[in-house]
Amino acid sequence: MSSCARKPETEVYLIAPEPNSLMESYIIKTQQGKLIVIDGGIAGQGYDAVPYIPAALRAVAGKKAGEYVEVEAWFLSHAHNDHFNELGKVMREYTSGDNIGIKNFYFDFPPFETPEYPAGNSDLYDLGRLKTGFDHYAAMTGIEVPEGQSYYDMVNGALVNASTIAAGQDIYIDEVRFEMMQTWDVSDGGDTNSNSLVFRAYVNGKTILFLHDLGVNGGRRLLQKYGSDLKSDYVHMAHHGQAGVTKEVYDAIDADVFLWGTPIWVWTNTTSYRIGETRMWVNNGVDYDTADEHNVVTCLYKAFPSDTTSVEAWKKVLPGMKLKF
Repeated sequence: MSSCARKPETEVYLIAPEPNSLMESYIIKTQQGKLIVIDGGIAGQGYDAVPYIPAALRAVAGKKAGEYVEVEAWFLSHAHNDHFNELGKVMREYTSGDNIGIKNFYFDFPPFETPEYPAGNSDLYDLGRLKTGFDHYAAMTGIEVPEGQSYYDMVNGALVNASTIAAGQDIYIDEVRFEMMQTWDVSDGGDTNSNSLVFRAYVNGKTILFLHDLGVNGGRRLLQKYGSDLKSDYVHMAHHGQAGVTKEVYDAIDADVFLWGTPIWVWTNTTSYRIGETRMWVNNGVDYDTADEHNVVTCLYKAFPSDTTSVEAWKKVLPGMKLKF
């Protein structure tokens, strides 16, 4: 009697180390075991905390504490610290003993500190810390950077940019296809959220549209270009589910599952934030504030790691953060 080995599935995790921090973080594991990170977080409670993502990556990869782990691709959506701060910490504090490698960076940030993209002082401060991290990581890992340049400048826009997206760029990492759909435009001006890199992932026969922090301006551009072609099975809710794109964008996406990377203080506050309004848009006019198979809500997870730096603690909670296809 013969038996066939079961083909491994692509695994997608919308992870959160705790319910309080404003952040977005995904880890994808391909069928061949390659790891992909989208953003990583983290602002708020985790801003100055010891980086959590090395332990989370090893847990997803099935490795033990201290074992070498490699990220095939790290996507950054836009220049806000609740999306890139974790990566910045990992790179700023990097030592050879960390046993972590990052092969490719995919992001395209505008030329901040110019008249077209002035950015705020706090944003520039955090972006400066990220740039410091890139340079430190390059120096520690032997990456050659031309004199007078920074590693950040070398990789920013190198693998994904407005020109390649306009040409219909797709990025394949094993069986996972990333359809690059939109990056920043001069019309965004100082709207850093609308600078968000928008892409759609094709995973296990399903589509996941990542809006990141896309604002009204960026949403308008996206809808004008794609219209009903925005239709996707899953959608990462823009700007943590509040004050992001308009209802018309969500109507065009017409998703079955809504992914809310949302802290508890946003989820429960309909006075200061538009979270209730957005929930009504995608739940047939009902302010549905409970997680279910159609609403994955990070702050409502049943469990978070008891120690965010522990691989074993992450392994215990990852099943509850895995997207079900």
